[in-house]
Amino acid sequence: MRVKQTIRKLALRLEHLSVRTKIIIGVGFIFLSGYSLIFAFPKPVDFAYSGQDCTRQLTLMPAIVKQASDSGFVVHFEDTFMVGSLPLASFKTCFSASQEPRVGETKVRVSPLGGIFAMKTFAIQVAEPPVASTSDFIDKMVPVSRPLAIKLTGADEVFVYKFMVGETAADCDHRDAHVYCDIESLGLTQGETYIASLARYFNGNQVEVLGEGRIETLRALVLVNSSVTEGQTIYDKPASYTFEYDKPLESAAGELKIKEGEEWKGVDATVTVDGTKVIVTPAAELKRNAAYELTLTKAEAPDGSALPSPYKVGFTMSGGPKVTGINIDSTGVSQSGSIILTFDQEIANFDILAKTVVTEGLDTNVSGSGNRIVINYEAGTCDDFSITVKKGFESAVGVAQEEEWNFTGRIICHTVRTIGYSQRGRAINAFSFGSGSNVILYTGSIHGNEHSARLLMNAWIDELDANARSIPAGTRIVVIPSLNPDGTAANSRYNSNGVDLNRNYNTSDWQQDTQTVDGDPLPNGGGTSPGSERETQVLMAYTNELRPRLTMSYHSSAAYAIGNQCGDSASLAATYARLTGYSNMTGVSGAFGYQITGTYDDWMCERLGLTSVLIELATSYSAEFGRNKAALWAMARS
Repeated sequence: MRVKQTIRKLALRLEHLSVRTKIIIGVGFIFLSGYSLIFAFPKPVDFAYSGQDCTRQLTLMPAIVKQASDSGFVVHFEDTFMVGSLPLASFKTCFSASQEPRVGETKVRVSPLGGIFAMKTFAIQVAEPPVASTSDFIDKMVPVSRPLAIKLTGADEVFVYKFMVGETAADCDHRDAHVYCDIESLGLTQGETYIASLARYFNGNQVEVLGEGRIETLRALVLVNSSVTEGQTIYDKPASYTFEYDKPLESAAGELKIKEGEEWKGVDATVTVDGTKVIVTPAAELKRNAAYELTLTKAEAPDGSALPSPYKVGFTMSGGPKVTGINIDSTGVSQSGSIILTFDQEIANFDILAKTVVTEGLDTNVSGSGNRIVINYEAGTCDDFSITVKKGFESAVGVAQEEEWNFTGRIICHTVRTIGYSQRGRAINAFSFGSGSNVILYTGSIHGNEHSARLLMNAWIDELDANARSIPAGTRIVVIPSLNPDGTAANSRYNSNGVDLNRNYNTSDWQQDTQTVDGDPLPNGGGTSPGSERETQVLMAYTNELRPRLTMSYHSSAAYAIGNQCGDSASLAATYARLTGYSNMTGVSGAFGYQITGTYDDWMCERLGLTSVLIELATSYSAEFGRNKAALWAMARS
């Protein structure tokens, strides 16, 4: 009854209002009725993992509208009508997940200031999240040099994806219904097998593992050929440098550097790919006589195979031809023959050899081929000579030598004469240095097993050849390294007839039967007669011919110096002993513990009146040249 009365009163009041007022009230009523209907029913919203989670919805004064409760979603308003800086109305309401979205329906309520007036409810429908195609990596060959693409059933801007190998995780970007995982950051080795997984995260927490299984990384590219190798010296003028791999390539990168002082500086170069080849082309011809370092920082095949690591190779650009070898020493060069110069690279123009290869002190004819120059020559004994290869001498590719090359030497300073032959026909040779009537004779190895005496005589020959200018004027030095070549060959004290040659000379004490160094009897040790052996006859004849002012006889191994007591042998022996530290046993009876008869040194004194000094070296197998050098020269100057 009261309701009817109230309505009747309102109607009477409206009858008294103006038409304009009635229109305004009517429009307001309609607007309020429509706006009330907005809040009357929950509005359904389909949650999209792609991020497009908005619905068309009128909201007045959105700045004061708050969520009524925590629902796992955050509401924000877009498409806003502004008056100045004041938002009066929004026409789009959007939602983003603040918690892991749960499959099913979730109610989200908003209202002015979070109260119950004008509260609007949204029914958000959350579907299953996108499914990852784990077959894109499980039991597959995967590259380590590019992102790994894994397909999703739909775009996902809600979750974060990570690719895991062991405890190490690689981040994944998601776009176009795929996730692209930075597998390169895992540092996996190419050609290896791993257990890997793909996991989904929300707010830093793992939500679920989408798949796990075995992966095998692609085998690394294999270098099969290269136009330049580590440590190589390049003699030609290549326009580019090529590296060939076992697969066709799609991209490559690299850098070229030159060493200047202690620093490496970049050189302009382009890197291109041609099939299986990486080609590095410098912008200009490389500087000669310089060290370079070429690094391929990247090379990748279409399937993702890549370099196992940056490939670095150091090389040197040569200068002009350099002499790397000569077939002679600086002394002891024979009087005629061929001198061969070997260069580090092939030579260009042999027609100009006469101008670029200059010799002095030799009569020569110069020719060449490949990387060698041959100098055919003749010269006199002990002549000094020089060879010069002048600057500008060019290689086969036109690279000129920048520095002059010089060699100085001396022709052999001795003559060699075969003074006779052993019982078995081996030559007995005498080496002669200098000239004049003052002859000093050095002999060794009258006992074939006393190798140190022969070695010392050979070292003395080398010393005289190197220092022939030190031989006193008017002095001739003669060296016979081995008086018993058959014994030397057999490592025997005796000659091939079993005779001790230093017991075979015609002295007053010669005996046919002698003793060994141990004092044992040696039948026929002195030969069948004085001078019965061919070697003895050779040395006696040559000594008679020379009539040496001094003879030095070398033996081993008692470390003695013994003069034969003719001429000044005693003082010379004393000098030799002082310079070497040997014992001076001149005139000492019983210096050796066995009988000695028919010796060469006694024969010279008794029959020829010639001076000699016998030297017993300290060992049988060492030349002892350093110990004897000063004494050898002292005797030569005596």
